Amino acid sequence: MVAMLTLALLAAFASANLNAGPTALQSPAVTVSREIHFPAPRAIVWPPEPAAAPSPAPGLTKTVYLTFDDGPNPVSTPEILSLLEAYGAEASFFVIGENAKVWSALVEREARDGDTIGDHTWSHPNLTGLPTSVAWAELARDRNLIATLTGRSPSLWRPPYEDFNRSVVTLASGLGMTMQLWSVSTGDWQLPGTMVIVLRVLAALHNGMVVLFHDGGGHTRSETVAAVAILIPELRADGYRIAALPPGGIGG
Repeated sequence: MVAMLTLALLAAFASANLNAGPTALQSPAVTVSREIHFPAPRAIVWPPEPAAAPSPAPGLTKTVYLTFDDGPNPVSTPEILSLLEAYGAEASFFVIGENAKVWSALVEREARDGDTIGDHTWSHPNLTGLPTSVAWAELARDRNLIATLTGRSPSLWRPPYEDFNRSVVTLASGLGMTMQLWSVSTGDWQLPGTMVIVLRVLAALHNGMVVLFHDGGGHTRSETVAAVAILIPELRADGYRIAALPPGGIGG
């Protein structure tokens, strides 16, 4: 359990650079009206065991969309999936083809859970710096792998580094995909600390919010996993359901 004084001190850090792309986002100051409860330590089972789906919690009238980029990752992705499964929640994963090819069972697990799986290119390049044919191949190759693994072509894509232009958007549209960005970036890729990640989400909290996390792409995503473990029950206590993005995407 974290005292309110600790939250007030940590909130000062919540306005750091939040964007994984070149444009900085600022988080407003956060006021938390109650204490945040840390979950008890738990053992991570690998390979993961399927969890029985719990009954939906009543009274959840608002929605938050948690999204994860750069996976799958053999450590952090199954931990996040286990948390979602335990709470009967769904999320969205924008996968990199190179990773999805190696850890295909995790993409299949995401699909079984009802999570949205989006295209994040094959190798995570800056698409705007590539020849048109190469940019198309980056998107198409990842799209085709996702379709093979899940039986359904992705309808959403997300540009690496938030770097896109009209040409890239047109290419993706030709592949049947809509670009999906986010409302708030947690900046978790910078490893700012678990509570900073939590506070950045709470600072921007609103109905329909799309949150950017990363389940892959770095040396460790332990802070992200710990933050998600805190946030899910906190968001539910505030009346938010945690849902997968719809096929057509959503504005933040």
